[in-house]
Amino acid sequence: MKKSVFTILLLLAVGFSVSAQNISFSARLQNDSIIVGEQTLISISAEIPPQTQVTAQQFADTICDKIFLIKDLEAKVENGKYTKDYLITSFDTGINAISPIRFMTISGTDTNEFTTSELYLKVKPYILIDTIPRDTVFAENAGTVLFGKDGFSKEIEQYIPDSIKQSMSADTLQMLREEIKRQMIQQYASQVMQTGFTNQEQIDSIANADSHRMFVVDKDIMETHYVYGSVDSVFVQEGQQVAKGDILFTLFEIEDINDELYNTPFNWDEFWYDVKAFFSKFWWLILIVLVAGAIIFYVIYRKKHGKSPIPMIKVKPKRPAHETALEELERIRNEKIWSRGQVKEYHVQLTDAVRTYIADRYGIDAEQMTTSEILDMFNVAVPIDNEDKQRLRQMLELADSVKFAKFQPLQGDNDLSLRNAFDFVEHTKEIIVNDPKAINVQAEIEADKVVPQEQNEKQE
Repeated sequence: MKKSVFTILLLLAVGFSVSAQNISFSARLQNDSIIVGEQTLISISAEIPPQTQVTAQQFADTICDKIFLIKDLEAKVENGKYTKDYLITSFDTGINAISPIRFMTISGTDTNEFTTSELYLKVKPYILIDTIPRDTVFAENAGTVLFGKDGFSKEIEQYIPDSIKQSMSADTLQMLREEIKRQMIQQYASQVMQTGFTNQEQIDSIANADSHRMFVVDKDIMETHYVYGSVDSVFVQEGQQVAKGDILFTLFEIEDINDELYNTPFNWDEFWYDVKAFFSKFWWLILIVLVAGAIIFYVIYRKKHGKSPIPMIKVKPKRPAHETALEELERIRNEKIWSRGQVKEYHVQLTDAVRTYIADRYGIDAEQMTTSEILDMFNVAVPIDNEDKQRLRQMLELADSVKFAKFQPLQGDNDLSLRNAFDFVEHTKEIIVNDPKAINVQAEIEADKVVPQEQNEKQE
């Protein structure tokens, strides 16, 4: 399935490549709500390139404040997918924040650090088990257990790198998602059919069903159940064979619980969780209040002072990217820090100047891109001469060798990198055509002139 998916990506993205910068470590809680002292899992997953080593953040007894680590489970890598679980618990009721977890990847000479998103775990107080009516659900038929797949929505988003999402139109991106989904369902169907369940229409319905849906299938779907979440104990897993009468899950129906049990102490994590939830839900209301406040302030100030509260400022136009780049390169040449043994610093300054120029010249975030990403960009999206590509390649790859492999270049190599940097900027600089209408335009910041003028008006 991976080969077919990546074939689609290559055809639609026209040569976009997935590098270490496109790795995304996602984290999710097996249950985002537990009873105090109950255990749950933090599951980490990421798609990683071949020959990539992953090092996870090490913990002692706690993941973070109020979240205790019970077991750090061994990581697994299968078919390019990295997975790792942490078994955790908490004894502090309320909503507790789980800080992002750090991961480091090493691929060749490239080392990168990634973090997961912040998670929130709701911890409920103890509830007497005698007060909770329980309903144990048994299998009414023999068959195979399957769970809904949510249309493989999460898996699809993981397969499509951000660089490809940003390069496509909304319609093309939707076509890509639909094609990947079709192939995932086809692959899923081929696996399920090995159990003897061959009804393609029903397999499609299971693949598109909510992940809380549980199905027992044989030749057809024999029975369907809904597993409600963290208050359920599930005793079966995907693909498990069950006999009639086997326990599927136990449903806890919490009723008539005294509200006093939830009067927990003040918790800052819970406070900020509620604040974030409010802002995310009512952001439009906050925006309206801010705009209305700005209008009222403007009207009052205008009425009181008879003029705008904000001085009009004419901003000096930004200098062309090649001018600042050439000045920086000239400074590097004059300082000659490589002659004082600072070879690594020399190449860092040199590549930083060129990366900044590329970012300003072409409007891309070259400062955060790897060497291979920059070179791929010029091969695919930005046309330049082959000689300029070779100049850029020589300079960036030599700098990487010096920075990461501790390579000691010869004097001629240092001079060549500087010369190639100058030539690259000169050959790719933007040619600006003078506009006759802009000759007499004042382009200086006149904010300093506004204050004395206002003082003269007050004196008059």
